[in-house]
Amino acid sequence: MDLPRLRRRLLRELAYIAILGAPLVLLVLIFAPRNDAGRLLRSLNQVSVAHTPFRRVEKLAAQFGSAGACLGDNCLFQFQNTWLHRLHLAPVTEFNVMLRRSGSPGDPGGGTVGSLDMAMLVVRAPGAGTPIASALVFERAGRQPGGPYQASVLINARGVPGRTIVRLADGATALQRRQARDFNLRCLTRLGGCTSSRQLLPDIWSGAQHLQSARSPAPASSAPAAAAAFGPVH
Repeated sequence: MDLPRLRRRLLRELAYIAILGAPLVLLVLIFAPRNDAGRLLRSLNQVSVAHTPFRRVEKLAAQFGSAGACLGDNCLFQFQNTWLHRLHLAPVTEFNVMLRRSGSPGDPGGGTVGSLDMAMLVVRAPGAGTPIASALVFERAGRQPGGPYQASVLINARGVPGRTIVRLADGATALQRRQARDFNLRCLTRLGGCTSSRQLLPDIWSGAQHLQSARSPAPASSAPAAAAAFGPVH
């Protein structure tokens, strides 16, 4: 076989492999954020506010590449359904986790985890303003007014549960903490996306008698805005 014919055959075979492999590569890219977020949630099962050394969280962030970063007393993890949105198959869905240090980096263990905040937001596009749905969880050490476990649902103008907010403090049960952390990560890979806060954090709804509803605008979108939203909640 002459060289030009061999090259043409090789190019055809490479093109065939690329055509067959492209969907597989795309599936890996689509599912990677969900898989990484699931790995983080499993790791956070061993993290307890006011008890876990913060240095453990800093080491954990180093395992997530660009999805995890620590700056000063804060570690932030961010996951987004980037490829589903680029393909116009779902609205932007973000899952963010922020942990803050209590104490000083010079303390034993680098201090402890002082707070653990989680947020899942669904918006039509980056910077689009009011989210379609959101779920926020704020976990703090010590006691809080209103009791150790508080869950509320805010109903949007369409009568849909647009936002779920959960606050945890000393005295919350292991079951309540587990339910509050059990975000529905399938929303990161769901075609069409999730459209209500009930879909984002479904286990909270099993205690519906603890929920209160009110009509209220949802918080600003985007990962930085979600991180900023964690600040004023105590």
